[in-house]
Amino acid sequence: MSDHASSMLRLGVSVTLFITACASAAELSSQMGTTLELRSQQEEHSEGRINRTLEVSMPERVKGTQVMQAIRMNLQEGIPVQVDGTVYDMYSEPFEPDVSALEASSLYSMHPQRDQYGDIQSIRFEKLGED
Repeated sequence: MSDHASSMLRLGVSVTLFITACASAAELSSQMGTTLELRSQQEEHSEGRINRTLEVSMPERVKGTQVMQAIRMNLQEGIPVQVDGTVYDMYSEPFEPDVSALEASSLYSMHPQRDQYGDIQSIRFEKLGED
């Protein structure tokens, strides 16, 4: 066999092996994805479950005006709000909650309390120290 024929044969074998390796990698990747999906479905309702959803992070700091608005909105929905130890849990039309003790320019940290289904049960705000 000539050198040219030998080189072409090696090139053909190399290309065939490369394509086979790529197909095998794609199949393994698909199997891993399927396995992860099945595992997450099994663990979905157990404690310490695998979280497959993108979580929205809450802002670390919110202004006092945003806290006031959150109090009004959440009380209308029946969600109690606590700000620096003061609990706002009653709201009736046409009366507004008394937010006069809050400083609009201050910064607060927000800590929502959620139930096992991810629904907000209450919200706690804490005033942050001045920077």
